[in-house]
Amino acid sequence: MLSRTLRAGQRQAPLAHRTTRFSRRFNGNAQQGGHTTYFQQPVQPPRKWPRRLGLAFWSAGCFLAGTYSWARLSMGSLDDLAGMIGDAGEVMEDVVAIAALEAIARETPPISLEEADELLKSRSSFSVTAKAVAHTCQSPANMPCEDTGSSGAFTLFNDKMRDWNEWAIFDGHAGPRTAQVLKQVLPSIVGERLWDANCMTRPYVPNDPVITSTIKKAFLELDKEIMDEAGKLIQTGGPLAQVVAVGAAAFSGSCALLALYDPARSVLRVANVGDSRAVFGRWDGTKYIVQPMSVDQTGFNQDEVARLKREHPGEENIVDPNSGRVHGIAISRAFGDARWKWPNSLTKLAHDKYWGPSPRPNGMIKTPPYLTAEPEIMETKVRTDGEHPDFLIMASDGLWDQMSSEDAVTCVQMWLEKNRPSAFLEQRDEEVTSWKDFLRKQPVPTRAPSFTSAEDLANDEDTYFDENEGCLKWRVSPKHFVNEDENCGIHLVKNALGGKRRDLFTGVMSVQTPLARYVRDDITVHVIFFGQDTEPILQKNPMPASGLRASASASASASAGMSTR
Repeated sequence: MLSRTLRAGQRQAPLAHRTTRFSRRFNGNAQQGGHTTYFQQPVQPPRKWPRRLGLAFWSAGCFLAGTYSWARLSMGSLDDLAGMIGDAGEVMEDVVAIAALEAIARETPPISLEEADELLKSRSSFSVTAKAVAHTCQSPANMPCEDTGSSGAFTLFNDKMRDWNEWAIFDGHAGPRTAQVLKQVLPSIVGERLWDANCMTRPYVPNDPVITSTIKKAFLELDKEIMDEAGKLIQTGGPLAQVVAVGAAAFSGSCALLALYDPARSVLRVANVGDSRAVFGRWDGTKYIVQPMSVDQTGFNQDEVARLKREHPGEENIVDPNSGRVHGIAISRAFGDARWKWPNSLTKLAHDKYWGPSPRPNGMIKTPPYLTAEPEIMETKVRTDGEHPDFLIMASDGLWDQMSSEDAVTCVQMWLEKNRPSAFLEQRDEEVTSWKDFLRKQPVPTRAPSFTSAEDLANDEDTYFDENEGCLKWRVSPKHFVNEDENCGIHLVKNALGGKRRDLFTGVMSVQTPLARYVRDDITVHVIFFGQDTEPILQKNPMPASGLRASASASASASAGMSTR
């Protein structure tokens, strides 16, 4: 049994997919209808699906041949599938990418540079909103990916220049379920609460306490619903399958990084729970500099350590100062994660009767909850004019494990020296009308490799054996960056995983689950470029006058196992 909030969110998502899905050729003919909530997925540009990856992609293709044949007979093209029944269209795209990854994991072939590029392309996308475009990429290490992401617009004003935009990353752990619930529900709840409190129409006040408190209440409300519904059902009992299904969102956990942009006032707000990170790039006259838009919420954050001491007076050893873990978990704020929020008795009941995770050992859970889903919120004015408008990088901790905030901003600036953020809009007339087109080969960029062998890596001081981790690691710096991808999300991920060190990059990409998790974390990236001229494409493909919440424009990846993150 789901609560009213969760039921509402889960009702909205499927309907929204049907009414607001945009195909790879900017199908803007979304079905119109009255709205009960106000979230609209942004316009989606063409998805380029590579032809290579040998057996992996062709295995995925054969697996989906029956589905595709039905779509061709019933709809006429893959665009029709995406545009008319957006849920199925999005699922089909996801299944192709997932099936390819699964085939590679089974065979574990050596991944070539071109195949590694195509894997990143297959899990990348663009999205378009008023005055901004977003480049997205995912590189999973777990299977299934435990993270996901979203982007969209709250179509409340029926005016794309006033409708607020949203981008989010949900970095899951101990399973994907919590992150998926957040994707389906959290943006809609935040948008509705902001509208109901007149936050979108009130005069601008810097760091407005009404807006801040409304966002915080929406986050806490959803987490309470997740935890209470599972807890009540576990205590009262019910059909085994139902209890297990409802409990999944409480047993696993997720960080949440949500960016809200008011284009009319050029104001950006970022709400953060956990250790995903948002970094703002601002031009200082000579280069882009870093402006943090979130703070990592872990046991290494002394403000978080102080908060936990205030909330749990007299308790010792809540935070391990060496690992930064809070009773074993790597973050101090999260959705879900019942073992750190429920009494031990309830966790044990869930474990004994419904296969939930075991209680934390040695009676360490004394005065729960130790984790909270209350976000910290940061705000800034966005510069959208001139030759160097602002940009925002949002990423799960998998990127920040490899790359500093400063180097990430430098990496995007390097990309901007060669590329235009809205250049992909010129491809909007491409159509995908056949299976052959769907798997067409992409041109391979000109290469300028440096390290090409294991011997070269052995002589690279930035590639080393980590005594603590017990495996090969690498350092990332601008001297290793390569600039060859049209999607800035791919550009960031590639440079985090080796860059111009080709042997390192292909080696890292060749490690498959379950070992991949010990080499790299799942990575999800949004790069949002403000001040972009999106008016021509929005005129041809207008956002519906009203719409329901749509799904994420890109999936993302995640964190670790059941007991830790």
